[in-house]
Amino acid sequence: MARITQECVARIKDSADIVELLGKYLQLRRAGNSWKACCPFHSEKTPSFHVNPARQSFHCFGCGVGGDALKFIMMFENLDYPTALRRLADMNGIPVIEEEENPEMTRQRRIRARVVEANTLATEYYHRKLCRDSAAAHVREYLKQRGFGIEIARAWQLGWAPPDFREFGQLAASRSMDDRLLAEAYLLGRGQRGLYPVFRDRLMFPIHNVRGEVVGFSGRVIRADQDPRKYVNTADTAAFHKGELLFGLYKATGPIGKAGMCVVVCEGQLDVIACHEKADIRNAVAGLGTAFTDEHARILRKYAKKAILCYDGDNAGIKASEKTFRKLAAAGLEVYHASLPPGEDPDSLIGSSGPEALREAIDSARPYLEVRVGQELAMIQGDANARAALIPRMADLAAEITDRNRRDVAVADLATRLNTGLEGLRETVEGIIRTRKESPQTTPTEPQWEPGEEEEFSAAETIQEAPRRVIPITLHNVIRDILFLAASNSEAQSQLLERIEELQEPIRWLSGGVVLQRFMEFLPAPGNEEAWQGFISQLPPEQSAALRHLEHTPVELPDISSVVDSTCANAALAALKAHVDQLRSRINAPGISWQEAAPIMEELNELQKLINESN
Repeated sequence: MARITQECVARIKDSADIVELLGKYLQLRRAGNSWKACCPFHSEKTPSFHVNPARQSFHCFGCGVGGDALKFIMMFENLDYPTALRRLADMNGIPVIEEEENPEMTRQRRIRARVVEANTLATEYYHRKLCRDSAAAHVREYLKQRGFGIEIARAWQLGWAPPDFREFGQLAASRSMDDRLLAEAYLLGRGQRGLYPVFRDRLMFPIHNVRGEVVGFSGRVIRADQDPRKYVNTADTAAFHKGELLFGLYKATGPIGKAGMCVVVCEGQLDVIACHEKADIRNAVAGLGTAFTDEHARILRKYAKKAILCYDGDNAGIKASEKTFRKLAAAGLEVYHASLPPGEDPDSLIGSSGPEALREAIDSARPYLEVRVGQELAMIQGDANARAALIPRMADLAAEITDRNRRDVAVADLATRLNTGLEGLRETVEGIIRTRKESPQTTPTEPQWEPGEEEEFSAAETIQEAPRRVIPITLHNVIRDILFLAASNSEAQSQLLERIEELQEPIRWLSGGVVLQRFMEFLPAPGNEEAWQGFISQLPPEQSAALRHLEHTPVELPDISSVVDSTCANAALAALKAHVDQLRSRINAPGISWQEAAPIMEELNELQKLINESN
């Protein structure tokens, strides 16, 4: 008899957001951190049917029914389990994968259960060793220095894997767990010389799924000279898939709901534990390893609407936060950034300045793009060329935001901070979105590795970086017209050079003006391909890419003076409009006071008069 595979069942269940699903059947209304409606399973006038997005469940306080999304479909549509499962799959576009029930499938289900059982036994054993074994004194001292006491170790079932595996092997054998099962659980690895213990003399972090099952481990080296790999994670097993697990989520689902559907995303396990236990920030989670995946973001989207990135306050933390922002924003979450002092992570900040400093950083978190552009502008310190190159990079990040309203707000804020025209920036962002839809980029994934010698596993913790995507800066139409004239006709180039002063406003206010400035400084002769390539080669990639299709072969033009006059007039008018556009975005910026807005409004009125006179 055919049955839906276990992996497909899990995918179908995970695909359902209970609020979105039940909203198709019922008129839900927000009630704090949950939603409510009149119960469809009994008659009532006062709503007693509540939907909890944090737990992905429903419950009626009137008639007592409750369950998950699948249970609702079964009850509402009067379907049996297999039919309801297929119905849910259809609703969420999940292809149903079936396989014939056979002894092998039964064996795989039993293996998964036994893997979880082996992990549970290992968790208890590692925890006892940490708490009681004199040989674990260096691990206890490390935790003590980091401010993690015995109560925290118990709450998170922290442990120590001794160098000698034989004691645990004997314990496992007494529970009818042989080496083959321990290898299935990746407590033992397979190398060319046979089996070896994966975790030796490491601080052990049990990894739980959202149901609270121990499905794997992350082991941290304590002695720096012992192993170059700081962390070793369980490889994929019947129960463990690193890209689908978030450390701490099983503890954080309830607090995420209580925090207004907000999750705090950290970089590492100790930061998560520090947030929970030292600062009472219990809605914190972290990915496993260095890569935050699309699956991580999709899982968080089920429990949260807003994410606060709480990464290290150094360049590496900023780089990692950008990758995570892209995943979370693309999944539909509103992403904020908690700014930590340089060199600090959540745990070290608590140690140096107290838990209130971390809570303040998280409470004062600002939208990610607002923080990120501020960091970038501080580094370039007024360099006009660097600012021009920054515009397409920030546009590329803004294009990740799927909610149009939030994206429009972000783009308006960026336009103000980057001192560029709102419409030009919005056009750039929309162009990037269109390009992605037409030519979707494949997401770099972690490489797959065949188990070999233990020393070979250090490579499994690295991520293959995709080449940085070059996003051409946008050239305003009149900037492109001027460049065409100057690049293709010597007389036009000469006349434009004489009028360089009146081109300063278009260069300042129009998108791509920095490229025109560079051109007028370099002045490659029309028809001289070597000079043109020399000019292109000294531009930043984002600027040179914008000139990829610009015609620069010699062109004869009738009445060149008239053409130059008309083009310069159009450029002046466009610059006025772009300046007006930028002033309007400043006036509409959140939190602007009347005192700040008044001089801007006065300047806006003056510029509008000039535009009216030009027309």
